Amino acid sequence: MTLSVPTSPTALEAVFKRVIERKAVRAEATLQADIRQFLLDADLNLGEHDLLTPVLEAQVGGGTGHRIDIEMGATVIEVKKDISRPKTRKDAVAQLAKYVRARTEQRERRHVGILTDGADWRAYTLVNNELNEVNHFVARDRNVKPLDLVRWLEGVLATSEGAAPTPDAIATRLGADSVAHSIDKAVLAALYEENKSLPTVQLKRDLWSRLLRSEPVPT
Repeated sequence: MTLSVPTSPTALEAVFKRVIERKAVRAEATLQADIRQFLLDADLNLGEHDLLTPVLEAQVGGGTGHRIDIEMGATVIEVKKDISRPKTRKDAVAQLAKYVRARTEQRERRHVGILTDGADWRAYTLVNNELNEVNHFVARDRNVKPLDLVRWLEGVLATSEGAAPTPDAIATRLGADSVAHSIDKAVLAALYEENKSLPTVQLKRDLWSRLLRSEPVPT
């Protein structure tokens, strides 16, 4: 990936304000363009070539003429004008699930989905082939700043390089409230649920439980 040139805080703030405005008159194409610009302007280590050109759904496992709105690496972003309505959000999640499943199968690696209307950001991952929401970020909250959204996106995209391993940086990117932690926790929980009846898994869990209780392990 090409290291992006950081944009001035004022410019990033201007794009951020456009992104989080949930206006009925705004076209989805306009919102997509603003989100794309925000991703490029933020210090996310992304270049123009990292944000792939929208692809027809027929090329990613569908056939209805829909397309992936924004795609980079192992992340697919579905953009809607307003996802505050449950029915709209449910339909959008179903559409996003098709893209994430298709990309996961095609590229044989885990893919993450994001659904957003600019104000509301939701991260999803596949668990037993079903798309599960694992983290939620509201960008229109009173005290939220552009950098807060950038940090949330870092947890999904995992594109930053050379970050200083400060306590704050570690907590933001890998802590219990981070998107990366939420995704890994969901996947690991599903793996355990699928394999918990195996004797080797039961034995290791028992040994770990004894260790936590400081009980002697039988020889």
